[in-house]
Amino acid sequence: MSTASEPAIKSYFFGKGYTDLGATIADSWRRNLASAGEHFSKASRHFGADEKSQALIYGTAAISVVLFGTAVFLLASAVHVVVLLTFFLLIYVGFTVVYLAERGYLGCRRFFAVCPECHSKNPLPEYYCPQCGEIHRRLIPSSYGILFHVCRCGTKLPATFFMKRGELTSRCPDCEQVLDRLHLESRKAFVPIVGGPAVGKSAYLFAAVQQLIDQQAPRLGFMPSFLEAGTASEFERVQQGLAQGRPPAKTLATLPRALNLKLERSNGSPWLLYFYDPAGEAFAETEGLLLHKYQEYLSGIIFLIDPFSIPAVVAEYRDRLPAVESALAPSRLPIEDALSRILISLEQHFGLAKTACVKVPTAIVVNKLDAFDLEQRIGEPAVSARIKSSTGSANEVQVRDQLVRQQLIAWDQGDFVQQLENRFTRVRYFTCSSLGRMPDKSGRSFSPLRVLEPLMWILESGSSAFVVSQARAAA
Repeated sequence: MSTASEPAIKSYFFGKGYTDLGATIADSWRRNLASAGEHFSKASRHFGADEKSQALIYGTAAISVVLFGTAVFLLASAVHVVVLLTFFLLIYVGFTVVYLAERGYLGCRRFFAVCPECHSKNPLPEYYCPQCGEIHRRLIPSSYGILFHVCRCGTKLPATFFMKRGELTSRCPDCEQVLDRLHLESRKAFVPIVGGPAVGKSAYLFAAVQQLIDQQAPRLGFMPSFLEAGTASEFERVQQGLAQGRPPAKTLATLPRALNLKLERSNGSPWLLYFYDPAGEAFAETEGLLLHKYQEYLSGIIFLIDPFSIPAVVAEYRDRLPAVESALAPSRLPIEDALSRILISLEQHFGLAKTACVKVPTAIVVNKLDAFDLEQRIGEPAVSARIKSSTGSANEVQVRDQLVRQQLIAWDQGDFVQQLENRFTRVRYFTCSSLGRMPDKSGRSFSPLRVLEPLMWILESGSSAFVVSQARAAA
């Protein structure tokens, strides 16, 4: 971030006002001394001309100016200082009130600037002067102005949220990427999809966002749209491919640009959702996670598991795997390694203590349940069967958690489960199929299975805005 000075004119009350006060007092004192000096000079001239009575009069006048003039000067200066400082104090109180009101309002609304490019979080972006293009880095109530700053070019710029500062063009202070207004002035949720290479993160992301747009957003009264035209075009291209039986291309960027989805209602502030899909290779080395600054402000985590990265599962299906291995594309990174590296990154670079817990909701999602008989074993048919066979009042969420957790342990992933539940305070288990079937050459459309539930659980955990009320459900 640049440390250059602001290209703005300092407010009169934070600089020139004090200079003018000092200059006024100094000028008054000089005038007082000049008047006394003039009388002393006249007294000296008359005294030398033997006009002693006149000299006495001028000398008395000079002494009077020194004594009484100084007294009047001191009194007038004191009154001047008190009046001006009282006025300045009111200005400072106003400045403080406006500044704290803005900070409080933005804090309560959870408005802050997040760059979708470099993922830096800042309390404020940098703003361009619309006339000369100069960068104003601290466009807030300050010594440059309370409600407005005046750029050196003479343009008046709003200095607070309340004066519509967001209408100015802004940029990220770190990477200088131009930011849309909503990257600051909106409620936000940040959800990364994490896991090793080839676990199906990209397919999951596009499927979950599509179902959010088509199904859940209308039920919640939201009007969804993409913030950027390029994202909308890319999303449409991927959806057309999925409709023709082509899975999305593998993510290559270890530091991906966020996929931003805007959710608006007719009343209330808009929401901006940030979805992250880093390449699985980023989890193969701890260093690959260092740039993932969004780990600092997560709303939740979706940890995607490829069951065919688990040795016990590979051994169980070894006879049938060769025929479908190219379509199934098993991940090669063990799930406990991916988890460990995420925790190491949080500990070493984001302040998480080695014994501290991650408090955001964490969805553990076993993907690729369309393969073989996994859906019948741990998918919704298995959950329903267990509920029916239960003698008590079985809770669907608890049954699913228990079923998936037990299966992971049965697949020799007890250490993974223990580490997960020791370090994450809010864990819930899910199953899904990002595509709904294995890829083939048939050209048939994919039908993703249960991809929305993990995402909605995280969003609902962060705000009641994502909970479908009975009134909305009835509508």
